[in-house]
Amino acid sequence: MKIGHRFCGNEQSRLKALRFALPALMFPWALACQASDYQISQYDRVVKVDDVGHAVTSVTLKIVLSSDAALQRFSQYVLAYNPDFQTLSIDAAETIHADGTHVAADARTAVFDRAAPVTISAPQFSSEHLRIVAFPATARGDTVMLSYTLSDIDTVFPGKFTDQVVYPLTEDYRDASVTLDTPAAMPVMIDAAGLQAQEDTVTSGRHVRRYRYRTPSGGPVAQQANVLAGIDVGPHFVATNFHDYAEIGQSYRVRSGEQNAPSATVQQLAEKLTEGVSSRREQAQRIYEWVSRNVRYVGVYIGTGTVVPRSADVILNDRYGDCKDHVTLFSALLKARHIDSDSVLINLGNGYRLPSAPDWNVFNHVITWLPEFGVFADTTSGFAPFGTLSFDASDKPAVDTSTGAILHTPPQNAANSRSSIDYELAIDDSGNSDFKGSVELLGQAGINARRTFSQTPVSQIEYELLSRNGLTGTLHFNRSDPGELEKPFLVSMQGNLNQIAIMPGPAALAMPRLPNYGSIQSFADLVLQQRNRPLEGTCAGTRLSERYNVKFPHQARIMAIPPDVAENEGDISYRSSYREHNHVVEISRVLERRLTSNVCSGAKLAEWAGIAGVISKDLKRQVLYK
Repeated sequence: MKIGHRFCGNEQSRLKALRFALPALMFPWALACQASDYQISQYDRVVKVDDVGHAVTSVTLKIVLSSDAALQRFSQYVLAYNPDFQTLSIDAAETIHADGTHVAADARTAVFDRAAPVTISAPQFSSEHLRIVAFPATARGDTVMLSYTLSDIDTVFPGKFTDQVVYPLTEDYRDASVTLDTPAAMPVMIDAAGLQAQEDTVTSGRHVRRYRYRTPSGGPVAQQANVLAGIDVGPHFVATNFHDYAEIGQSYRVRSGEQNAPSATVQQLAEKLTEGVSSRREQAQRIYEWVSRNVRYVGVYIGTGTVVPRSADVILNDRYGDCKDHVTLFSALLKARHIDSDSVLINLGNGYRLPSAPDWNVFNHVITWLPEFGVFADTTSGFAPFGTLSFDASDKPAVDTSTGAILHTPPQNAANSRSSIDYELAIDDSGNSDFKGSVELLGQAGINARRTFSQTPVSQIEYELLSRNGLTGTLHFNRSDPGELEKPFLVSMQGNLNQIAIMPGPAALAMPRLPNYGSIQSFADLVLQQRNRPLEGTCAGTRLSERYNVKFPHQARIMAIPPDVAENEGDISYRSSYREHNHVVEISRVLERRLTSNVCSGAKLAEWAGIAGVISKDLKRQVLYK
């Protein structure tokens, strides 16, 4: 079992902490540190598994601190554990000064325990604890040493163990090893990508395997944005006695129980929600929308609550639950209408691949598969149309817990995510502009906007959108009902913008960034900034359309407008047009991304660099006037 593993996620609430190879939960307060600021001089991990799948993991870690940033990050070390399943002991902790002297941490005054923090927007309750070790008298050039032991007292799945450690390419490992000691008769699957095998022996009924890792001679790679999970792109070690992913799905199904049996109360609600509806797909949609809008997300990870949902009746009565609770109630209501559904396990985040050894730890979310309609559904999103997943849940391998099959959720592209904006601006003699605009968002593009307008005061949204786009003036919104999930989400706005043009001329006007939910400029910037990155990252495929009608004052004479653009580069096409008549300039821009995956390599971005440069240049073009 992975330390601190929480099953069930929500894109608005999951902690975005970096997951390092070091088995600790490293929090955002110390993310300014670069690999050149420290070296991991030793990281030895020994995992001993008994006949019933309980593991004792012993770790010895040494980190050389070469900068003030490293001191800030590592002069205290955070370990996460779950006392429902584990015990954690600190065996040794000390600071080793550059002159070779050792200063031990006092276990009574330098080791602290506290409950893990929870979120507010989507509450999470768990037994997870943090043990914090504060190293004494640290200074640049010192080494901190920590030795600890984590022991299982129970496992999520009886008789099963899974161990995972990742060695990110952005970290500087001078010497790291992992030793696995299991019963000789226990079948074990191992994926040790990027590691060197050092030992494989069977003695006295025990099977011992040892692997070693060092950062390549070229050194660690630089940090980059949007990178995939470490286990997707870097060296890693996974060991488990699960036979395959089908067994993981089956074990989850057995452990979660038959909590989705429809009671009389559930049956009555299902009949009420689908009254007068003959289409089975529409029945499923009605039920989906009700659960999405009426059951709020609350994560409960106490004890076996990590994987065991509550009963459908309890969830219905409480009107809250985490992902497995949502799936349970949704499934019970569907079952009441004789509609089949399966629970599927996915990674809600930046994990897009499954290790060759079946790794339970890569899954942190469960959604619903409706085979009759070929539709994935996630009611925890709350604001996604039926059959539409959030970006974090799309393009993911998904293990069907009923059949054991590995399915795949659809990627984000123009078929399920579209954004269209339309603005009219009337510039006055002083260079200020009255404006009105409309935004239409379909599918994935509308999920976050629906949530924002449902949960944030409109005045705050108005202020933040002006500020984010570097604008001053006034802005007023109207919007459609965010809860009408099957309709496009519409936002209309009007207001006044200060000094968007220099009047009187001669001068030039490039269209400023106006409030929107999706930006062509952002795509061009991402490609040009990240095109040479060494690690694969995420990329979104929303279709973006922007139209502007700009009316100039009558005394202004338009001297030149930009030329039209039409470019295609593989999956990407961009076109823009400029027209002028009666002091009005009409601008139209459309970016099509026909992506088949949410994953982009640096090589793929390099292929798009040409069209991204064309886009960036076009967005800077100006209307000349005097």
